[in-house]
Amino acid sequence: MEQRHLGRTGLRVSRIGLGTLTWGRDTDEHDAADQLKAFWDAGGTLVDTADVYGGGEAEYLLGRLAGSLVPRQDLVIATKAGNVPDPYRRVNG
Repeated sequence: MEQRHLGRTGLRVSRIGLGTLTWGRDTDEHDAADQLKAFWDAGGTLVDTADVYGGGEAEYLLGRLAGSLVPRQDLVIATKAGNVPDPYRRVNG
């Protein structure tokens, strides 16, 4: 798989990333493991996740699987953070 420089970080990542949005929700641990292994075997190194994917389960699964299935030190993990909406918070503009 083609690799690209990630900005000025000095990191090289696969041109295609593996998204984990469905992990822990629609994708169980067995299928997540199959996806990660197939992605790695195809030359993939960039994995995208977030603490809200699968109610936090996606990051948990990635942590469990990376290292046992693929060399963790060779993965680049992208995540994100944000505000959890508060239905009781009122914004006055």
